[in-house]
Amino acid sequence: MSARGGRGARHAGGASQRRRRRGSVDDERSLDRGPGLRSRRVRVIYVAVEGESTEPGYLDYLNKEFGDGDKDRPPFRIQPIWQRNGMLPTATVAAARQHAEPEDEAWVLFDRDGTDRDADIQRAFQDAAEAKAEIGFSHPSFDLWLLLHFQPFSGAQSGSSKIVVEKLRSALGAEAFQDYDKRNDKSITSRRRDALRGRERAAVANARALVNACAHSGCSASQASVDRVDHGSAGAPPLAWPAWSARSGHALDCPPLRQDPSTGVWRLLVSLGIVPAAR
Repeated sequence: MSARGGRGARHAGGASQRRRRRGSVDDERSLDRGPGLRSRRVRVIYVAVEGESTEPGYLDYLNKEFGDGDKDRPPFRIQPIWQRNGMLPTATVAAARQHAEPEDEAWVLFDRDGTDRDADIQRAFQDAAEAKAEIGFSHPSFDLWLLLHFQPFSGAQSGSSKIVVEKLRSALGAEAFQDYDKRNDKSITSRRRDALRGRERAAVANARALVNACAHSGCSASQASVDRVDHGSAGAPPLAWPAWSARSGHALDCPPLRQDPSTGVWRLLVSLGIVPAAR
């Protein structure tokens, strides 16, 4: 599916960039969940992403697969914010700030992607802490999160996704990804969604294992926080960025650029109740 095809997508530019008013149908509607289920308000999460295809397509998949909720999990609606030709990490934070109201939840997803923008990544962590925008940082890239649906992974990649993509194309059960990133096709097509379906718990477990295996001895996925944080929590001063970054489970003194390999996308799924929190 095209990145622009996702329901609720927000294109960070032009007329589609206008912030939707609170009280709109998508934000505040109550859902009739059928016999035995009370109507519940939709939880709205604004997620600004670096890529223009893969991440918006994946978030659209989460909306369609899990967004209606069930008897144990409230409904949600992710509002992806993306831009043609992508955004730098700092731009994702700025976009999340622009679109999310103070009472909304805000997330940003961005990657290491090489070594030529480390300063921008560092600034993005600082900005996200100030904005209370949750961070799903992937090192080396979001492709790692997709691979973890099919198999564990280890070994520092120094910002390169070459090996990650090769393993994704050849992973058992990932036949739909055999041509992933060929001819610039990184979309999350219907076949690729089918391949991902039902593997969310495995992906979260594999991502948590990467936190536990971090070269810094103080990192542990059991320390991660998935508690909901409203983007503009009144009266609550922003955390220093190392403390905000440590919500990922990595230690306060474990620099994000050294968390290689790792991905924080798993916390979004646990926060939404798609995968239960580990006990």
